[in-house]
Amino acid sequence: MARFRILSVAICVFLLPFVAIEANNEGRSKVPQPPSTYFSSDTSDFELVVRGLKEYIPSQNPPDYFNTAMENYQLTHLFREGMEDIYDNPQICYICNLAVDLVILERREGMTRDTLAEEAEYLCIHLGIESRRVCLGVIELNIDAFIYILDNYPDLTSNRICGSVLQTLGCPKGDAYEWSINLPSGNSPDRPKPNDTTDSFKILQLSDIHYDPNYTPSGNAECGEPICCQEDQGEAPSEEAACGYWTDYRDADVPWHLVEETIRQVNTQEFDYVYYTGDIINHRVWETSVTNNTNTISQLYSYFKDSFAVPVYPIFGNHEPHPLNTWPTESVTDEQFSIQWLFELAADAWSDLVGEDIRETVLKGGYYTVSPKPGFRIIAINSNLCYSFNWWLIFEDKDPYGQLQWLADTLKQAEDNNESVHILSHIPTGTSDSLSVWGREYSRIIDRFANTITGQFNGHTHKDEFSVYYNRSEPSQAVGVVFNGASLTPFSLSNPSYKLYDVDATTFALKDYEEWTFNLTLANSQPSSQSPEWYKLYSFVEAYGVESLDAVEVDKVLLKMAEDHSLLDDYFKFKFRNGDAGLAAGCDDDCQKANLCQMATTVFGEDARCNLLLDLYDQK
Repeated sequence: MARFRILSVAICVFLLPFVAIEANNEGRSKVPQPPSTYFSSDTSDFELVVRGLKEYIPSQNPPDYFNTAMENYQLTHLFREGMEDIYDNPQICYICNLAVDLVILERREGMTRDTLAEEAEYLCIHLGIESRRVCLGVIELNIDAFIYILDNYPDLTSNRICGSVLQTLGCPKGDAYEWSINLPSGNSPDRPKPNDTTDSFKILQLSDIHYDPNYTPSGNAECGEPICCQEDQGEAPSEEAACGYWTDYRDADVPWHLVEETIRQVNTQEFDYVYYTGDIINHRVWETSVTNNTNTISQLYSYFKDSFAVPVYPIFGNHEPHPLNTWPTESVTDEQFSIQWLFELAADAWSDLVGEDIRETVLKGGYYTVSPKPGFRIIAINSNLCYSFNWWLIFEDKDPYGQLQWLADTLKQAEDNNESVHILSHIPTGTSDSLSVWGREYSRIIDRFANTITGQFNGHTHKDEFSVYYNRSEPSQAVGVVFNGASLTPFSLSNPSYKLYDVDATTFALKDYEEWTFNLTLANSQPSSQSPEWYKLYSFVEAYGVESLDAVEVDKVLLKMAEDHSLLDDYFKFKFRNGDAGLAAGCDDDCQKANLCQMATTVFGEDARCNLLLDLYDQK
């Protein structure tokens, strides 16, 4: 998944927000002063941290007061999910800009790699962002990419770095990240709608397995690191803190015996195709390697091949490369950053799983298209390129690998050939994880080819979610909907699950889906020799009282939710797949409103439909 943003620790401890720097007469950059509005009688620790950064980064010597100031201004787990609701975002953005501006300045004047790494480690540890070994590991994995960007982007500004990596905090981008692709004129022609008299077939969606070779039953589930239940994290301090056999709600991934159990269970169902919407590697993000990633990815793909008698259509998750999240563009020719090993691995394995040669575009950028049967096309894209924690977007962000233009061109060919299209993706475009300009251009594509695209599937969030796309010129008109496959990993607070879709055999439109899961608390309380008790959690059509998964029908669900808040209670339950830990906190009005907006937002920062729904919500 990757809701955990640890890789930003490496640079964002330096780069925490972004105020533009001005050049003075000597050609040096002036460090901007924070606006007075950031300061109040409560901000003395913030002021001391700012002052300390200004002294420490240029000199490499921390002033006497700096350690104490940082101890009082802890940024614990700053880059993990939901922290944007905890910290003072303008302060964090200012610190990021200040630190990045200082580092850019000092690197231009000869700061060495080792010095940069040491300073990043010092700040990460003393600000309490993560544990010492996590800080050291992630910084070591990412420091060379950051230095390459510093050295090869002459006009680099802190806005460009902080505005991307800390998009979730609302840090300003300045004039960075603005481009568009070419779309053909016209609109996609109307297509037949599904009806109850036509035949259908089934598609199984699996997502975000995050297989963990290091998972240790009875290990420490309260370790404080990005992932727990590792064999080197010591014994659990109590029986309650021990990891379960099957997996655990508390920041844990999936042992192999749960992979085997899940494949055994899904094979009791009938389906014609499998969609795997990404993320194989676990969340031990401070200690990845090409060798380990290759072995884990190969093991799962081989198991898919041996276990399924139908075609499997996989895509990448953001965890597959080494280091995670990093997708260097074609202009980066330095071999130390190459992920060609991953493209070559996938080109062979995916061709085998799909049943035809898809090597050409997989080798180019990890995307492909196939037509399993006449009139039906699958397009699998690598949306990880738009992930805000992909450092290489800082270096070059305009349509990496030319993928979005390829997507639009491929959809035009499908339209001309009267084909219906399913799109597989990993990163949802409406979240802060997706660079907003990429999400906007993708949304333009969905709008233009609305009638050609009959299904969209994604992953990444580890939550059972869906989002509606709206006509960009007529925001009340729903033109598309994307369904998240949730995850096998419980990371965090959720029950493992998969989805089974009912698809019209003539139009290839989605008619319904079922979510299947098991209760992790119950499974872990039983003997390990006993299989979990899987059950159907719900059917979308039955739960929400609609006719199909058509965008117009799903938009009706959002309008009903805004008026009938009990449906939002159901959505919350489904989101965590009825997971005991996830449901324990409950979902108050603010939580319900956030969920409602998530369903109505497909471009980060565009909230017109969200605001309309919130107005309706407040009237009830």
